[in-house]
Amino acid sequence: MASFTIKNDAVTAVIDEHASEIHSFKKNDTGIEYMWQGDPAFWSGRNPTLFPMVGSTWDKILHIDGKEYKTGNHGFCRRSEFKCVEHTDTCVVMELKDNEMTRGEYPFAFTIQIRYELTGSKMDITYTITNENDRTMPFNFGLHPAFNCPVEPDKNFDDYHIEFSNHETFEWLTTKADNIKELALDKEALAATVIITDPASSWAALTDGNHGVRVSCVGYKWLAFWSPHAPFVCIEPWHSHTDFTEVKVPFEEREGTILLDAHRTFTTAYSIEVF
Repeated sequence: MASFTIKNDAVTAVIDEHASEIHSFKKNDTGIEYMWQGDPAFWSGRNPTLFPMVGSTWDKILHIDGKEYKTGNHGFCRRSEFKCVEHTDTCVVMELKDNEMTRGEYPFAFTIQIRYELTGSKMDITYTITNENDRTMPFNFGLHPAFNCPVEPDKNFDDYHIEFSNHETFEWLTTKADNIKELALDKEALAATVIITDPASSWAALTDGNHGVRVSCVGYKWLAFWSPHAPFVCIEPWHSHTDFTEVKVPFEEREGTILLDAHRTFTTAYSIEVF
């Protein structure tokens, strides 16, 4: 297991082979660390890739081909050892192939490549998933990056808010928003997760009005925000979602499940910009 550094004139990032997680993303001029550092007192994760499941099914089981598989919350990428297959000054590519462990939790052969590339103060992250089987491969997919809140040690959690690129109207549990471009950080609502379906925005930012992070979400059907009473906020673009209510259908029939034809490739991307 190793970490790989990429850097340009504006920013420096560190990507680790374990779970292919971003361990650090800093502005060179300020030294500000934007990424959550994985304190197990709150949450040991940092920014896992959610595959082949986002969240979990209602009964915690993947029902595939009449058989039952258990993969744990958010799938196994968060527990997997990736391999660096490309590394330049400003780019790193991590790869995961199916193995004995993954096939015990999900009966498909696959290759996942995650490309991290710096441009200015932005990191573009591209996911390429290849179906290595002679049959259709169903899977869920989502992202889960966590950002320090506050990002500056002399600030407080309550100094920050969420900004949207477009006005948003949505209702989720206790959160009701009508044509807003800013969302206050409600600790109780964030602990339960706030989820927007079909977001109008192309990005969401966590900021105090001065410094922050901007996460793109173009093409993602769900956008989630989570903070378990902790000094971080997750901004999570999802193509799929956890079960909100009891669902009794095979895995491939779940809402948000992607069906990838044999030997074809699925590509999706998002970006993190720091300011």
